[in-house]
Amino acid sequence: MSQGKKEFVIAALIRKELLTGELSIEENALLQEWLSVPKNQEYYQKVIDLETLKGKERFYKAVDTDVAFERIKEKLGFEDSPVISLFNYKRIWKYAAVLILLAGITSVFFYMNNNEVATNEKIVVKSIEPQYNHPTLVLADGTVVSLEPKKEKIVSKNGVISNVNHVLVYDAKALNGKVSIGDNTLIVPVGGIYAVNLSDGTKVWLNSKSTLKYPVEFSGNKRNVTLEGEAYFEVSKDSHSPFTVKTKSGNVTVLGTHFNVSAYDEDHNFETTLAEGKVKVSGVNQSVVLNPGQQARSKNAGLSVVDVDAAVYTSWKDGKFYFENENLKNILTKMARWYNFNVKFEQKALEQIKFTGIVLKDEPIDQFLDVISKSSNIKYKITKVNQTYEVTVSK
Repeated sequence: MSQGKKEFVIAALIRKELLTGELSIEENALLQEWLSVPKNQEYYQKVIDLETLKGKERFYKAVDTDVAFERIKEKLGFEDSPVISLFNYKRIWKYAAVLILLAGITSVFFYMNNNEVATNEKIVVKSIEPQYNHPTLVLADGTVVSLEPKKEKIVSKNGVISNVNHVLVYDAKALNGKVSIGDNTLIVPVGGIYAVNLSDGTKVWLNSKSTLKYPVEFSGNKRNVTLEGEAYFEVSKDSHSPFTVKTKSGNVTVLGTHFNVSAYDEDHNFETTLAEGKVKVSGVNQSVVLNPGQQARSKNAGLSVVDVDAAVYTSWKDGKFYFENENLKNILTKMARWYNFNVKFEQKALEQIKFTGIVLKDEPIDQFLDVISKSSNIKYKITKVNQTYEVTVSK
């Protein structure tokens, strides 16, 4: 999709969100992907603060199109000129109003982009501070809810959801015995971590740049959720209803246990790490059963099993980066999902430098890069163009 076309698509989504408060799951996913870029968040805030946009829409809807059209004819100087109508001018006026509003939003993007061209200067900065971005909850009826701290209770057609301390909790009692249908979708952007207590008591921690789709209430003899990205699961035991995590690369099925699943599209990898209990991991052509301290990894069309320290792969939910003999390319790829930057290696060999250590996720990134620099004898530079950061690693 060209940049110009994408700006119009995003503008249309923002207009729809402003005026109706509802986006489809696909529309919201596209908008959230766009919002994962810091400068786009800045654009978005400026747009939604323009309350005049709503006012214009209300004004256009209230316009008497007959009177308005006569006034336009008078101002254009063809009051007495014969007019051959090829279209329904009322309909044209209606769509013109929509286009004017859409153009108003779109012009904000192009105005800011054009201003940035003049200031498109790369500057060196000392560090990148972590910035927590609010996740989004898409309800079963399509309603989109921004999970801000002040929104402590979400009332929907399918019951009441508590939202406190970055944890969603579903109140099954609030359903009053009614069976709730439909799925909710939790979308966590770059720079975020969120947890959700599902209707069966299962608790899920969702990592940065991840999406979890799950039923409002589990029913029948199976419990299925769909994951994109990374999540840690503490599954409530139910011997009659297996719990399955579905991803694009493979599935994980359990009865009740603690495990981590990483399935980011850009990693081209699928990993399941078991902390407690047993899990069955299914790939394209084979399945394996894991014991605690084991990890299943996708390899070509099959799966391999290795022994690991589970804490290394689950520490993210406790606010830590924990790396054990991991190469620098993988490390910076994971950190980029939290600090939101691009990474560049001046020499290919630098990607394979190994590192072991623990870093707190609420610390600025230069503290970690300084340790890497001193221990591995490399250099780094952080640059910024407008709101886009890049970390360059060199000898």
